[in-house]
Amino acid sequence: MTTGNPLASIGDAAGTVGGALAVSLLGVLVQLVLLAAVYVWTSLALAAVFRKAGLPSGRAWVPVLNIWMLFELAGMKGWWAAVIVGGGLLTAVIASVAGSLLLQSAQEAAFGGGGDGAGAILAASVVPTLLFLVFLAGVVILLVRMMGPLNRGFGRGGGFVALGALLLPVWASVIGWGAARWQGLPQKGLPPTPFAAEPVAVDTRGVPADTSAFAPPAPTSAPGPGTPAAASVPVHPWSPPPLAPVAAPVPAPAAPAAPPAAPAVAPGEQTELEEHTVLAAHRRPAASLRLPTGQTVALTSDTIVLGRNPAPPSDAPEAQPIAIDDTTRTVSKTHALLRRTGDAWTITDLASTNGVVVGTSDTEITVGTPVPLAGRFLLGDAELTLDAGSR
Repeated sequence: MTTGNPLASIGDAAGTVGGALAVSLLGVLVQLVLLAAVYVWTSLALAAVFRKAGLPSGRAWVPVLNIWMLFELAGMKGWWAAVIVGGGLLTAVIASVAGSLLLQSAQEAAFGGGGDGAGAILAASVVPTLLFLVFLAGVVILLVRMMGPLNRGFGRGGGFVALGALLLPVWASVIGWGAARWQGLPQKGLPPTPFAAEPVAVDTRGVPADTSAFAPPAPTSAPGPGTPAAASVPVHPWSPPPLAPVAAPVPAPAAPAAPPAAPAVAPGEQTELEEHTVLAAHRRPAASLRLPTGQTVALTSDTIVLGRNPAPPSDAPEAQPIAIDDTTRTVSKTHALLRRTGDAWTITDLASTNGVVVGTSDTEITVGTPVPLAGRFLLGDAELTLDAGSR
């Protein structure tokens, strides 16, 4: 008969338990590292998306708030993000309680308490799974509802809707770091474009310079007493009724003799009054700026700063600020600077997020470099038109 060493058995059991615990801790550590990596990746991608939409990029790092901002950007209520988080916690609690109750029923059945123990064990694994699947289905429906208008705002189609609903980090990476640009949500009754209508040129070549012919005819009076009928002027049928005849004025007393007339000016001589030059009535026409809303703003300064809420730069404190009512949400707070030199205008990009495009070009101008400007230009996706006021 052989007896083993009880101390050795206890040591082997302790070693086995310690190894299993170390493996479990390593698995938990690996999961935490993966979760942190996915969180950082998603936050960086969402920050790029928020910058394109004109939102603060720092909010992409705040859990729940970043999803809240996505719902609001899609035109939905932001508190749907809180509903998703609260629903996840509630589902976890209900699934845990239901699983515990079903496992307890299975134990009672196994120890002679009656009932179907195998069925209770199966239900303990199936019921929590079904609860989580129902919750995930609701989350996917909400995300699809959000991704529809959100992708239309970025000019993307249905494939991106499914990508955003199922793989949010991948969608945010493609939109934030790709070529997509925020165009704004289409408004009901309006065409889905952030650009204003092109100005219509008016042909004035056929308009006469003298418009006095369009003035109404001057009223004429009926002939007065003693006036021959032949000398009277015909009265226009639309003229007001003739006025009553006015009595002849009583002659006034003779006025005192007029002072002697000024001496005649010999030919070739000029009086002191003639030496003064009369100011001309015309001036250089004022320049104006046509905003994306169709409103026209007069430019009263030679330096103009543009943006959502522009502040004059330090090297041009006298600049006239013009705020852009931007429905595209692609205009920076302080976006660009207009400057007039003589009759010519230039535009400078003040390190904006979405750049400046001049004319029909598709290339953004270099930041900090003045570029000649005449007519149409883009601040992000917002279209403006400069009228330099030249004759």
